[in-house]
Amino acid sequence: METLGSRLRYLRTKNKETQQDVADKLCINRVTYTQYEIDKRTPPSEMLKLLSKHFNVSVDYILGQSIENDSQSPPKDLAKFLENTEVMFDGEVHQLDEEDKQKLKNALEFVFWQAKEKNKLKKK
Repeated sequence: METLGSRLRYLRTKNKETQQDVADKLCINRVTYTQYEIDKRTPPSEMLKLLSKHFNVSVDYILGQSIENDSQSPPKDLAKFLENTEVMFDGEVHQLDEEDKQKLKNALEFVFWQAKEKNKLKKK
């Protein structure tokens, strides 16, 4: 049976992080985080929210109330993605203002059109 601790351990190792890495990013003591992973201590609700943001999964997933994490899967629609005011990149949460959103949209549109052109050439 999967526990909260085993899910945290799985997510951490999947991200190739140490317990110290996660503890540092969450501003907690490594021993506290270790106790979460070995099921000696249950994270409070605010910490569960931070853990879910850090690992980019739902709180339900961490708690074992859902098997898969589909609630936080990235939207396929660029406009919906850009509605978010914050994004996680390289394990850190970044705030996006309107200028940042436009720059990101422009870059993604550029890549999209290049990929579309490349796919067109492959079909010939």
